[in-house]
Amino acid sequence: MRQICAACLLIAGVLYAGAVFACATCLCGDPTITAMGTEKPFAGRLRIGADYLTRGEAVGDPGVDEHIIDESRMTYSVSYAPSADWILAASLPFVDKEVRRFDLSRESASGIGDADLYARWYVRDAAQLPARHLWGLQFGVRVPTSSEQESGGETVDFDGQPGAGATIPNLGLWYGYFRSPSFIYLSTVYQHAVDDGYQGYEAGDVLLVTAHAQHALGGHTLALSFSLDGRSKEKDSYSDVVDDDSGGVLVMATPGVAWMPIEDLVVNLTYQVPVIENLHGRQDEDPVFRLGVSYDL
Repeated sequence: MRQICAACLLIAGVLYAGAVFACATCLCGDPTITAMGTEKPFAGRLRIGADYLTRGEAVGDPGVDEHIIDESRMTYSVSYAPSADWILAASLPFVDKEVRRFDLSRESASGIGDADLYARWYVRDAAQLPARHLWGLQFGVRVPTSSEQESGGETVDFDGQPGAGATIPNLGLWYGYFRSPSFIYLSTVYQHAVDDGYQGYEAGDVLLVTAHAQHALGGHTLALSFSLDGRSKEKDSYSDVVDDDSGGVLVMATPGVAWMPIEDLVVNLTYQVPVIENLHGRQDEDPVFRLGVSYDL
């Protein structure tokens, strides 16, 4: 709850200063309500955001090696467009985790997670204003800004760490269709770790696919959305020992709502539900609740 309050104060603190700038809707020529990372660029666009997430999963065989992971995180983000063709962005999560095991033992840890840095390149038709079709590439990297946590003088098991401690670059392709009051966004991203994380963790390669659709309801202050978010992941390893309860295919259905209570302030609420869980070994994903806010300065 303290993290949510901090996010609200962060956004509220810039509202007065933001009033002296022209609105983002006017400058990009499109009233579409967009979440962090799907916005149209224009030279000088600066956006800040905060995103709160809760999730859980059960891994392993009951009564043998099962452990349940409960996680909440608050992620703070900033993006800046130096031109109409590029957006540079960074995000930093603050993570709380608790791991409960079949033998009734438990561990918990909290701290700064691993940061994400990325750049998005936009291809556009300069003769078309406003641009309806946008597509481009995304270049990114997850960097180990977390630190390995201890509890009671003992190192917390990897599942309870706030970050992986590995460097994981990614490359993606995306497409956006803007035709108010509707919006369609498609993306695919491939991740590959270039070094090991904490406790010999070797992350399996990941392919992420998103198909998102949104429609505004009268005016441009409220929109309903739905997306399918898929992940195909190879098994992880720890010091060359394969973790059989990792990797596989997971698809989440994500209904949501986006609300713009005032100009340039966007509130997003989504609820992800697993619809396909073709995962290796024994893994059981819980629904994911997410609440985010973003503001254009």
